[in-house]
Amino acid sequence: MLEASLGAGAGPARAIDADPKAAARYRPRYNIAPSTVHPVLRAQDSHRALVPATWGFVGRFARGSAGQTLLANARADGARTKPTFREAFAARRCVVPADGFYEWTGPKGARRPTWFHPAGGGLLRMAGLCQPAKDPDTGDVDLRFTILTTEASADVAPVHDRMPVLLDSGDVDLWLGVADGAGADRAEALLRPAPPGTLAARPVSPRVNSVGHDDPALLEEVAAEAAAPKAAAPKAAAPKAGGTLPLFDLDGGAGPAVPSGRTSRR
Repeated sequence: MLEASLGAGAGPARAIDADPKAAARYRPRYNIAPSTVHPVLRAQDSHRALVPATWGFVGRFARGSAGQTLLANARADGARTKPTFREAFAARRCVVPADGFYEWTGPKGARRPTWFHPAGGGLLRMAGLCQPAKDPDTGDVDLRFTILTTEASADVAPVHDRMPVLLDSGDVDLWLGVADGAGADRAEALLRPAPPGTLAARPVSPRVNSVGHDDPALLEEVAAEAAAPKAAAPKAAAPKAGGTLPLFDLDGGAGPAVPSGRTSRR
């Protein structure tokens, strides 16, 4: 699906190389979160390559896995210059394929999930950055990615004030740096909200609030009232170690404790 959407076959850079071992392990997913391994598209030797990567940059000052902060998202308006992201922006831009993402609205404790997906079907191509990272405990090196976000379009604004940067199929090679004339300036110009009408919204089950649920029923449409879980009685606050950032909110002020997004089905 991804290859077809990008017009494979128009030249040597158009085909997608994929690791056969990674392809053999692929399965459809319906609810992923930071620390999950997910396929991303990146440039390798001026070609497109689909490779597995772990969702979430590790905070620059992490000293161990306990209490680690995962940077699931990066604000597009500062990614080119901020120390955490600037090297990746310059040399390791990637595309995160998915056919939808979740966002939440409503008061804390009774958040209502909405699944945003292409209005005409098919795949989304989210702009991302990737970087190799060494596990501070084991010393192992793996590839990690983060998703760039921008102001919400008219489709997303009723639910959240930010959204992932979505790339047109014709802009993917420019973003990856394999198109003629590609560069950081032209790549940065792509970081804008999607045009109105790009996305459709569907209220879905609050079961998606738990990453332990990962099945097709998560995408079934439910009434807006049913999508709102009952707020629990107030409890005394307890200290919490570690955790991840809410989806598309680097300030940690909105969304559930663990972000989720559905991966592409191939």
